[in-house]
Amino acid sequence: MNRSLLLALLILAPCLAVAQDGSTSRPAPGTRPAPGTPQTKGTAPYLPPWNFMSLSTAGLDTFQLANPTADGRGVLLLIFDTGVDMGIPGLQKTSTGLPKVIDAVDFSESNLIHCVPATLQGDQLVADSLPLPLRLRGVGQINGAGTSGGEWFVGVMDEARYRNASVRDFDGDGESASQFGVALHRGPDGWRVVVDTDADSSLAGEQMVGNYRDRQQSFTFRQRDPERKAPLTFAASIDTAARAVSFHYDMGGHGTHVAGITAGFGVSGESGFNGVAPGAQIISCKFSGDFEKDNTVTGSMKRAYQYAARLADSLQNLHTPVVVNMSFGIGSAYEGEADIERFIDELLADHPNLYVVTSAGNEGPGISTVGIPASSRRIITVGAMLPRGIGRDSYGAALDRDVLWDFSSRGGEVDKPDVVAPGTAISTVPTFEHDARASGTSMASPWTAGVVAVLLSALKQEDSLWTPTQGLIRRAIRQSARPLPGILPVEQGAGGIDVRRALELLRRWRKSGFAADVQEYVVRTFSPNYPDKSGPVAFFRTPFTPGPDWRQTFTITRDEPRWQTRETDFFRAFTLQPNVPWMKTIQKTVYLRNSGVAEVDVQYDREKLREPGIYTGRVIARRASAKAKAPDEDVEFELVSTIIVPYTFSPDKDFTVTTPPQQAEAGLTRRFYFAPPAGAMAMTFTLSTPKGSRTPVSGWVMDHNGYNAGYLSRAKGTERTEASTTIAASALGDGVIEVVIQADPMDGAGEPVEFTLSASCLMVSATPEVFAENGKRFVRLQVMNTGTTPIEGSFQYTVKGYGRVHRLTMEGDRLAMPLTMRKGDGALWVTPRFTPEGYMKSTDILARIVDGEGYVQADEAFNRPAESLFIPNFNRDADSTAFNLEIVVGAADYEDPLEVPIEVQEHHVYPTEPRTFSGGGGQLIPYIPITLKAQLPEFRLPEGYYGIGEITYKPRSGNAQSVTMEFLMDS
Repeated sequence: MNRSLLLALLILAPCLAVAQDGSTSRPAPGTRPAPGTPQTKGTAPYLPPWNFMSLSTAGLDTFQLANPTADGRGVLLLIFDTGVDMGIPGLQKTSTGLPKVIDAVDFSESNLIHCVPATLQGDQLVADSLPLPLRLRGVGQINGAGTSGGEWFVGVMDEARYRNASVRDFDGDGESASQFGVALHRGPDGWRVVVDTDADSSLAGEQMVGNYRDRQQSFTFRQRDPERKAPLTFAASIDTAARAVSFHYDMGGHGTHVAGITAGFGVSGESGFNGVAPGAQIISCKFSGDFEKDNTVTGSMKRAYQYAARLADSLQNLHTPVVVNMSFGIGSAYEGEADIERFIDELLADHPNLYVVTSAGNEGPGISTVGIPASSRRIITVGAMLPRGIGRDSYGAALDRDVLWDFSSRGGEVDKPDVVAPGTAISTVPTFEHDARASGTSMASPWTAGVVAVLLSALKQEDSLWTPTQGLIRRAIRQSARPLPGILPVEQGAGGIDVRRALELLRRWRKSGFAADVQEYVVRTFSPNYPDKSGPVAFFRTPFTPGPDWRQTFTITRDEPRWQTRETDFFRAFTLQPNVPWMKTIQKTVYLRNSGVAEVDVQYDREKLREPGIYTGRVIARRASAKAKAPDEDVEFELVSTIIVPYTFSPDKDFTVTTPPQQAEAGLTRRFYFAPPAGAMAMTFTLSTPKGSRTPVSGWVMDHNGYNAGYLSRAKGTERTEASTTIAASALGDGVIEVVIQADPMDGAGEPVEFTLSASCLMVSATPEVFAENGKRFVRLQVMNTGTTPIEGSFQYTVKGYGRVHRLTMEGDRLAMPLTMRKGDGALWVTPRFTPEGYMKSTDILARIVDGEGYVQADEAFNRPAESLFIPNFNRDADSTAFNLEIVVGAADYEDPLEVPIEVQEHHVYPTEPRTFSGGGGQLIPYIPITLKAQLPEFRLPEGYYGIGEITYKPRSGNAQSVTMEFLMDS
């Protein structure tokens, strides 16, 4: 029986209405019960008095009471993640008693065991063609199936391969060295496999299992301590042609937690403790590699999506929706432009029965931090909110409203996230995990995927022949969402989900014909942050504020998928309505005909954009008709503009800006933007709060790309009322800086708090130059005060190490290069750097430093084109210590071999005492340059390396802290 047909049979039962006498029938097409009336008789679920799943946030608790059968039954949920542990209470059965996890597929091939022929000699399997001869006795005492006759094949699962994995000890012997024999049997009743789980070379008492998709059989490893629980639940997928077995499990714990949120039933064995869609069934699609720190590997994400699309196609005639949750992603370089994002957009356009929900990312609180592939246009992208109930009960947060988690990625260059959902949950976890609570957009995404399953389940029971498309579901969730007060649209998208309103909107759209004639559109406009200056929204993060003389032209085209065919010409007219007073359109109506292009010119009122801050508005297009005005929710497309007006610095205010007194509500953020002037060496940010205030405030400083460049530690009126940080201009980079201030709800009274924020620029330029004179090396420093007032301070210098840069081409998805720590080195910094274009070809990148025995000493998963790794020298007396740098790229496209440039910076540093420049202290008068000179100490460089020096400037007044800059020296 093929995989698709079997899955169809497994999920067919919940697609039918079940009467009390056990008979089944389909609802008649086009019929539905009155709103709030269950489709079948049954007992309404008991809702426990806790907030662990935050079901009340979207009205799910009352919705489930009114609609107990609209719980996801008849919907198939695919979990793209680290795997799902189907042996955990809460993931064993659905609300209707069916198996919860009906298939388990590993696209990473992390534990793929190839087997060789073996002979059965008495009660023992013998194979001599393996690297080490294998003998497995006790064949006649295997549990679970007949073992006589047929063919045998054997292989070995080597636990030593997992020494750097999340779970390293399968059998509880305290080591990662066991060799587990694997025996594959082809018998009269098909193919089965058995593992020697205690590595005693005996299969006696071991459990034989078949393909998980056929029999839903799983097994665990025997433990040396009988009181110890096995850490993992294993399921097998047998490739009969290759004589190979792929073992599926969840070594990261992430996928199991996600699965419980979206569809758990009886979590932790507690009756009534359910996920969002407890009636839905699950397929675990593992695409993360065990040996790559649970990152995706080359092609695993793409293969998982191709599998989901084929599955959706095979189930389309059954009108069985397939919903994907992918709580995975990395930071983006150019939002929406990654290879995998283009692939997903094209895939969803061609598969209307496939629904995809993903997490926005955890790179907040800066704007323009939505990641890959969350910036994909067609995906439902979800940010993370902290509901006041679970915030109170699980974190002790003093909240009187639902707020947004600080880590939740924000939009800006794309119109994302679509919505926000609870980003914290108590859920199912494997036995090796001790904490069932987790927070992240990874938790918000499955919560939303469960809502999608609930909506589809309800609609399916009303009319089994109508299934709305992914685009319609995404639109309904957005248009029915409720904005969270005090939070910007660029942060929360449309707001928090409202399941009842979304269902009512889908019903109305089906009745009105809007659903049958829904269109998808592609919007492009000038957006200067993109390399080609074209993006999906207008985004200005610059001191330039466009005014009435600036026309922002948006182009709109129809994005009609191949499955949607028309026998007549397409024509549609649209009304245009700005939702903010500072935007207006030249055109009042526009139209699209067939494959034509519509253009809309938007103008901005600069007078309404004078106050520094962030402004987001949109022009909403609705269908123009001679019959009636379109309802507000019937949105065709939106033209989004975000304009940032930064604070600027001027000489008359000594290059310092102080905000007027501000107020922040507990749990909410305030945003401030600054455009540093040319010639600034550093910026100092100071956060102040009045004495006696009882709610602490703190902050983040973001560079122009949204990456965190520094922190403002907490200030509280009953403790320290002021916090400051100084950040070098080299760390901030060029562009407009963002400072995000938050009133902390986890501490203090939860009251609103007043604060002021000041930013001052250290207006000093310093240019070092290394030169030789009379056989000695010197450093010359050209210094000038570029401000308007004298500055007191001193300059120091030191030689702190040596380094080199490797410029390589990465051919394939793995790169290894040797590193050597030398005697006297204090530590080693290694920074691999991809081009933005090369980085966007990946779904994950992992860099790690491995010692001579193969153990990982440092690793870093990429969330930007460059990341740094650090290891101290623990063996300073040795002449040298060898390491290897390994870079593993999860390339998006397995069909196109990766070939990208990469630069690796290798810096060795050692402790040294700083020295003061001769004449390096004192007063700097504005625009009077001075020259400082110092002789460098003698030092030897390894061949091929350059020297690394460091200059430190220490101001003697104000809040500015020391600022450092590096300079390089040839050998």
